[in-house]
Amino acid sequence: LFVSVRLRGNPATLAARLPKIAADVDAGLSVPEVRSLGEWIWQRYFGLVVPVAASAGVSALVLLLSAMGLFSLMSISVSRRTREIGLRVALGAHPRHVLSRIVAHAMVLMGSGVAAGGGVVLLSVALGLGPTGRPADDVASFVVWIGMTSTVMLAAGLLACIGPARRALRINPIDALRDV
Repeated sequence: LFVSVRLRGNPATLAARLPKIAADVDAGLSVPEVRSLGEWIWQRYFGLVVPVAASAGVSALVLLLSAMGLFSLMSISVSRRTREIGLRVALGAHPRHVLSRIVAHAMVLMGSGVAAGGGVVLLSVALGLGPTGRPADDVASFVVWIGMTSTVMLAAGLLACIGPARRALRINPIDALRDV
């Protein structure tokens, strides 16, 4: 028999007196242990902590590796446009406008990828293909997951563009014209 008792004050005072109260009611009643609800939940679900932590760790590692790969691809893509960037500046384009065009182009690419991937995941979850099979519950949790993933990927793409573009803007325009 399990009994849950909700108290307003300190539960330790009742916990200390509970075995005596039970014995006074019926001599056959024994109270082998008294635990708080938090302790009981922790003991009951402790076996789930390791798999959930391992799953979270693997997911974080996959996200980090994906962001690093994306960072590399975007960085190389912008680095290959060094001559173009130098040429635009040599022809009179303002460096801020050149940088904003590069970042805008990268964010359009990243945004379309995030939207397409997130849309496919949300559609499949909405059709009942999520982990629980209950679309209302699954969509809510996947929206948070997609939001965090999208934020990390967009930040990686943005950071990957800014560094190479700023380096390219520092190139002497004469050198950019000479290399063409």
